[in-house]
Amino acid sequence: MDLYPLFLRLRGRRVLVVGAGSVGARKVRELLAAGADVRVVALAGELEGVSVEHRAFVESDLDGVWLVIAATNDGAANRAIAEAAEKRRIFVNAVDDPPNASAFFGAVVRRPPFLIAISSSGELPALSRLLREVLESALPSDAWIAHARALRKKWKEEGTPMGERFGELVRRIGEGKD
Repeated sequence: MDLYPLFLRLRGRRVLVVGAGSVGARKVRELLAAGADVRVVALAGELEGVSVEHRAFVESDLDGVWLVIAATNDGAANRAIAEAAEKRRIFVNAVDDPPNASAFFGAVVRRPPFLIAISSSGELPALSRLLREVLESALPSDAWIAHARALRKKWKEEGTPMGERFGELVRRIGEGKD
């Protein structure tokens, strides 16, 4: 496994999405939710929340871009996008096309304050989704989170050493105390 897990702060940063099908639409929604400045280039299609430039991808579409999503179902188009991005040192996620990707999105669990991503390096996305659903069901309840926040505040006020905190957290949650 030669991937390095990373979370990106995309707020205000330009992200290019090439393709406006159902996958492109999902990626655009996720990127907009993260605050990205999303630009979409596609031969056809309309997306909610962003305008679509109806044309083929050209290399200059990468000007000022931090990340590109190749959401086409055309391997040759994805390869051209990946090659152009590689020349400019821009990471590219080629949806369902691992050979043309330098970045992979994981199956994501968002339950504040937790953000968990699971990746199979693009090899088994359905299994990654199943694992995401299992993790979602195993995450702590809001009551546990409230207990942990209260304990952390207490530890910081009292100067409790890091090595002592985990055991106390487990004990307190098991007792149902905050």
